[in-house]
Amino acid sequence: MWKQLFLVLFFCPLTLYSQESDEGTRYARHIFSLLLNNQTDSLFTLFADTVKTLLPREQLEGGMKQVEQALGAYQHQGNWEHAHHNNFDAYSSVLSFERGQLSIVITIDDKKQLHGLRLLPVASEQAGNNIPLPADAVEIEDTVRTGDDIALPCSIVISGQSPHPPMVVLVHGSGPNDRNETIFSNHPFCDLSRQLARHGISSLRYDKRTFVYRQPVTSMDEETIDDALSAIQMAHRFTERVYLVGHSLGAMMSPEIASRIGKGELEGIIMMATPARSIMDLIHDQLTYLTTDGDSEQRQKAIEQIQQQSPHYLKDYRQLETARQLDIPMLFLQGGRDYQVSTKDFQLWQQTLGNRRNVCFKYYPSLNHLFLTGEGKPTPQEYTIPGNIPAEVVDDMANFIHEQLQ
Repeated sequence: MWKQLFLVLFFCPLTLYSQESDEGTRYARHIFSLLLNNQTDSLFTLFADTVKTLLPREQLEGGMKQVEQALGAYQHQGNWEHAHHNNFDAYSSVLSFERGQLSIVITIDDKKQLHGLRLLPVASEQAGNNIPLPADAVEIEDTVRTGDDIALPCSIVISGQSPHPPMVVLVHGSGPNDRNETIFSNHPFCDLSRQLARHGISSLRYDKRTFVYRQPVTSMDEETIDDALSAIQMAHRFTERVYLVGHSLGAMMSPEIASRIGKGELEGIIMMATPARSIMDLIHDQLTYLTTDGDSEQRQKAIEQIQQQSPHYLKDYRQLETARQLDIPMLFLQGGRDYQVSTKDFQLWQQTLGNRRNVCFKYYPSLNHLFLTGEGKPTPQEYTIPGNIPAEVVDDMANFIHEQLQ
């Protein structure tokens, strides 16, 4: 079950929700009841054939028990809401557990076949895995205003170690991420912001528009680029020394973001788990990694479904070529246990930019896609284990920034 949940979490943005009719609510409640009561056989029969191949029946066994191991006992569930997009209906509700909340999203087609059963993060007040803010830093709440008049709540950490400290703007991966890039009990962006403050570096992190408004997006400009540009503009209110830190999709689009702003507005880019290939290539690799052998036809059908739900992912963004045209310093960070963006991509970046004196590469053999430490074969389940980004990673980021300022 977790394989399917995390596959959709990484790639698929959510859509605009509204109150739903009694019929849709009853069907969504029925599906959730099957999941909650571990009625695996009944639940499995509701899935579309393309999904059944990706989600072996045994993966559904004990699904809620795995969630409860991470977040504590299930307590209650909120109201159901509805969205319709590209011939699919999505029903969502917030699930409350002892130690946090998740949003369940159930996606069906017009034949009531189940195409998605997703558990997504809900913003948590216990962010940063309890990493304290340094005594000489302050954190303020504000709002990023975009060019199309979208309001995105944000958190700004200001270091007190110098009068005008450098500031990083944190740009998320795909999907409806909050400002902390919350995934279950992990909050990597809050984690980074507080650890960087110990090095005298300020930060700005914001909620994505797909998290705040649940609106469908049809372009990468809407999903990532426009909001990042607005956040960079806001960061310049505090300092002239602004850096971009992108993770996953945010890293992939960082060269494009940098290419659209004026000279001198960015001091450098830090890219974490950066795709060098197309998103569809990554999706194919993830499906191959997470599914059994001999399912190539069904994998292709699943890819076509993702293409239908998120057509802007089909575009070739030519991030290697765009980065080659930039002359600003760049730092690439890669975890050796990342199956979502693999060392294959990291090596392509090294081949493309490895001879540049202002481009650095750092590789961490034991880290996964979230830059958390693990052992053995990486799986989606390990994302439920609370952890912190190691000091080594933050030290490398801080050293890169301070070297540019000398």
